[in-house]
Amino acid sequence: MKHTLLIFAAMLLTACTLTPEQQVDRVMKNMSTRDKIAQLITITCDSYNPPEKRANRDAMVRDEHIGGLIVMHDRLAPSVERLNEMQRLSPIPLIVSIDGEWGPSMRYGEFPFFPRQMQLGALQDDSLIYQMGLAVAQECKLLNILINFAPVADINVNPNNPVIGTRSFGENRDKVTRFADAYMRGMQDGGIYACAKHFPGHGDTDVDSHRALPTLPFSRERLDSLELYPFRQLMDDGVAMVMLGHLNVPVIDENVSTLSYKFVTEFLKQELGYQGIVVTDALNMKGVSESLTPAEVTLAAYKAGVDMLLMPDDVSESLDLIERAIRRGECSIEDLDNRCRKMLMLKAKAGMLNRDYNPIMDTTHIADCAALPEHRALVQQLCDASMTLVENRGNMVPLDKSKRTAYIAYNADYVPMIRYYGEMEGLSGYCPQTGLLEHSTILYQGLKHNQVNVDYFTLSQKASIQDIKALRQQLKNYDQVLLVCHDPVGRPKDELINRDHLNALGTIIADHPTLLVHFGTPYGLNAMPWLHQLGGILIGYADSQSNQMAMGKVLLDVIPAQGVLPVSAGGYMAQ
Repeated sequence: MKHTLLIFAAMLLTACTLTPEQQVDRVMKNMSTRDKIAQLITITCDSYNPPEKRANRDAMVRDEHIGGLIVMHDRLAPSVERLNEMQRLSPIPLIVSIDGEWGPSMRYGEFPFFPRQMQLGALQDDSLIYQMGLAVAQECKLLNILINFAPVADINVNPNNPVIGTRSFGENRDKVTRFADAYMRGMQDGGIYACAKHFPGHGDTDVDSHRALPTLPFSRERLDSLELYPFRQLMDDGVAMVMLGHLNVPVIDENVSTLSYKFVTEFLKQELGYQGIVVTDALNMKGVSESLTPAEVTLAAYKAGVDMLLMPDDVSESLDLIERAIRRGECSIEDLDNRCRKMLMLKAKAGMLNRDYNPIMDTTHIADCAALPEHRALVQQLCDASMTLVENRGNMVPLDKSKRTAYIAYNADYVPMIRYYGEMEGLSGYCPQTGLLEHSTILYQGLKHNQVNVDYFTLSQKASIQDIKALRQQLKNYDQVLLVCHDPVGRPKDELINRDHLNALGTIIADHPTLLVHFGTPYGLNAMPWLHQLGGILIGYADSQSNQMAMGKVLLDVIPAQGVLPVSAGGYMAQ
């Protein structure tokens, strides 16, 4: 082990005067077959791992020489300290990646929360999205993160999609393509590698690939005209990586896409001509791992032609199986060399193989990385430009300050939780110390501060019908109602409004001119039977501080509602 470290150290010392190609040649010259395979593997990095798992991760870096790390949901300072620990163990600097669809804030709650892609899909042009890409790249580089597994290029044409939804720019293929391309270009112009996902398109599925295998039962003509459309454009425009969705695409091959040579090599690499990095989605997801052992899944993905093996379980056994397959002649050493070279070229082009490259970060002022005022200002710009006025039949927008207004905050008492993929809630009130909602009244406070004649009422999802009836009585002397829905999840399968409440809320709406302000996915409108009775409908997309502030500006006539619906919902068509 010590001898190997010295060899790698010597190679890196001389690499600084070489071209990237020469640097890669020099590093590869003394690598074993197993070392080359290991460069294709990326494992998770978590500061909160128990000792056993931490020791296992250390061994993967120190002894197996894996190539990369992906940071997961964590606190910023401990995560960076853990990254430093693992970098010190690695003979070749580890390339660090993040699944940060809305920036590092998807994993680190300390950063400003950029909007999810569906909210961005409400924008009328892509110039701010490009700026967001640059900002996300800057934040990543401050943390020595060089790969972001974004943008999502899936076209969400299925309103019941349980896993994409708000992660998509919308249902229009041209808008999804333009906006994903702008986000990708911003990140790559900012110096990090972007990744289009989930190839060939996960937007028209009703199964979550984290839990089972979705099928795309479509013709080739349909795939070409819809699902593949954004990916082709991003590949033409030089996206560094394409992530495979764990999907069954029978028109290409009956096998799982990630594990199919016909799909990965013959279709994506040869027929479509993609020469960049092909990366798996997480190999520990149920959609790909039902019938094989973890190591067999990794071997199958390797044989399919994948360049980057993301989050495989049982790394040592996976390396054993791939190494044996190469020794038996089932896979060629030339092909391994090509794939290893591709991964090392990412490092070389980023300067990671230079003698003076230092992967160790100074944690003294690490919190400053998350406090860039220009990025918070950009978040507010994005939110201001995306507020969407769906309906204003009662001319309730802007609000008439003189009218007595009842502000009903529905579901404002929720407690943010850790989400399905481990990311932290991107909500205004998330308090890391307690996990409780600090505030959900920013919009109300803004209205009150600006002399709107408004009173605040709350209505829990768990309220009884009697509670709603009592509230109805309290509202008798009000001129109008502001029904503000706080959606902490944004998934169509999770109903925001309790079904038992719908009729009772309908009686309140029948009594008063009512403006709905929905801080959630537009798909939430599909579950509201009384939309045609409302005086107006505004979509705020997510219950964040910045969105509440933007909505206040719209209601007070400080800014117009400039956003457009990114998806069709509630009988209203996407634009």
